[in-house]
Amino acid sequence: MQSWEITKDRAQLSLTVWTQHAPTLKIGTQGTTELSALIAQFEPLVQLRAVKQDDADAAYRAGQATLQKLKVLGTKVPQILEGQLGDNVLLMKDLKDVFQISPRSEGTILERARALYPVWVRANTALAALTPAQPPITRMLQGVAQTAAMFKALLDGYTTQVQAISDTEGLLDKTRKDLTDLDDQTDQLNKSWYKVMKASYDPGSPEYEALSSIPTEGGTAAPETIEINTVAQGGTSGLEVLVEYVPGGGAHATTKLLKWMVVGVDADFTHSVPLTEAGDAIGPFTVAQVVKVITEATNSAGSRTSAERTITIEPPIV
Repeated sequence: MQSWEITKDRAQLSLTVWTQHAPTLKIGTQGTTELSALIAQFEPLVQLRAVKQDDADAAYRAGQATLQKLKVLGTKVPQILEGQLGDNVLLMKDLKDVFQISPRSEGTILERARALYPVWVRANTALAALTPAQPPITRMLQGVAQTAAMFKALLDGYTTQVQAISDTEGLLDKTRKDLTDLDDQTDQLNKSWYKVMKASYDPGSPEYEALSSIPTEGGTAAPETIEINTVAQGGTSGLEVLVEYVPGGGAHATTKLLKWMVVGVDADFTHSVPLTEAGDAIGPFTVAQVVKVITEATNSAGSRTSAERTITIEPPIV
């Protein structure tokens, strides 16, 4: 279960006992009405968090897809240009500068793309000037012939995508904080009420014995949730799911797993691998499959799972 689910379930059990055995009791100014209102906020907020998470994931993956397209085109098109126009001395001189940029990071992928574009345009002009004229250079990606103009559109649009990533992450962070604040507020009220109730009634009384239905935290600290940072498509085949985690999770856990399921194939999260803090790759999967992933951190006090993350497998960009 996710941490918020545990807090909500405990609060619901507490509300039942509170309502039945001490309906007029107040913790400060808070009573059963306030606890009920807190409980009611969980589901809408969790649903909102899921929407904002999907938005952030979509923006991130769109940006990663653009980078991968720029990287592939920035690698393959220069080779095509060299093969087609190797006798064009001036063009080859500028192309040499392109080859010297190794596209291994976001910065160098963009740098190589910026250097390639004008050379690609000049190459098309040179091909059109031949007798007979030759068609402009294209490169197939995901079944679509990519042109120089499309390459430029990818390059220009990436800045907008970076802004979208930042915007959606900001909105997601707010909903995460709102859920954390709600969890903390509910947990604190619940624990304060329990403490007052246990001190107010003697063992054997109906009020005291009713508290036994409410689970309490034992001596062993519960494992901390391992939150998922990003879920992307990639790997050697381009059909694997790559999962990276938010650093610092999993404290007190004796077992850490990455679990997954394929929607429409698996009934639940029946697949798992030991979780690696540096990140994990699972699969390969097939195009159009929908894969859901969660983390699970477990010890003798119980298990904590992360929120589900979903990715639809697209045709690989290779």
